[in-house]
Amino acid sequence: MDDHKRKNNRGFTLVELLVVIGIIALLIAILLPALSKARSQARTVACGANLRSILQGMQLYVAQNKGYFPGGANSSGAFLLAPGASFNDNNCPEVCQIWDWQSPIALMQGIEFERGGTMAQRSDRFARLNAFPAFRCPENDVLMTPFSSTGAGTVYLNSYTTAAVFQYTRFQSGTSGQTGKQYARSDYAVPPGYAPKITSVANASRKIYIADGGRYTNAKGDGPDYDFAYDGGFGGIYSDVGAWSSFSASWDRAAAPGNGTPGRDARLFAFRHGNRKAGGQADSYRFNAGFFDGHVETLGDLQGSDPAMWMPTGTEVPNASSQVYPDVNSTYIRGSGTYVAP
Repeated sequence: MDDHKRKNNRGFTLVELLVVIGIIALLIAILLPALSKARSQARTVACGANLRSILQGMQLYVAQNKGYFPGGANSSGAFLLAPGASFNDNNCPEVCQIWDWQSPIALMQGIEFERGGTMAQRSDRFARLNAFPAFRCPENDVLMTPFSSTGAGTVYLNSYTTAAVFQYTRFQSGTSGQTGKQYARSDYAVPPGYAPKITSVANASRKIYIADGGRYTNAKGDGPDYDFAYDGGFGGIYSDVGAWSSFSASWDRAAAPGNGTPGRDARLFAFRHGNRKAGGQADSYRFNAGFFDGHVETLGDLQGSDPAMWMPTGTEVPNASSQVYPDVNSTYIRGSGTYVAP
């Protein structure tokens, strides 16, 4: 073989290989953020599909239960607090507690699960439904533990939380006569004649039934944990007053800039579809919300804190400005005294 052929058949030099590897590494570094963003957007879309499916199940329940929607002590959980009832933590059939929206909607969707009333059966029901793909946000990989000695062990954080005030009645004392336990906040007065029925929800396209949530978490560092009592107080595992309220333990925005509370940025638990680092500006964190008319929107954390979306039209909240975050007050309440939801 002559010298000319040897030169044409020579391999890559070490320098040339390093240059190629460097170019590939640079391309990967450029593409990875775009790929990560695309994956996150896909998970946001999948979460929205979950919520639309849940809303369809809610509407099926409404159609079969005289207009009542599930998930509270005045609808699907009412039988547990009926006068003379003998239900307790070890005798709670069909649902996991009075605030349970998962079990009634799962029945509407034809999902098979344990329906017995013992603690073991109830724990099995909760663990299965809580991890069921249609009830779990794909961005949610957080685990929670029982608040007390009773529970289903360590499970995924309950992905979706309903708006509790829609489950109230006018001047509700908030206390169960059977157990003496306060299961609802008594400082929200829904309109006269209101009941948790779809016909009572005016402007359904702007009223939230359910949304991404982080119950029970807050800026103090509590949780994630869950109250497994069959008559769980203040929303139990499944429900809360809304992202507008400083009483919320599902959508805690206390650490948002300007709200004046140092500590853990609990927005990372509920507002999962956006910024994934603590300390970001309002609305850089996003969440999916499902409305009573069946549609789903992705909202920023402040954008989704409009109190009008979280309670029935005409609901009265005395001294509302004293129980909201500063940015919610300046954006939506704009004053003191009694707030009346539009």
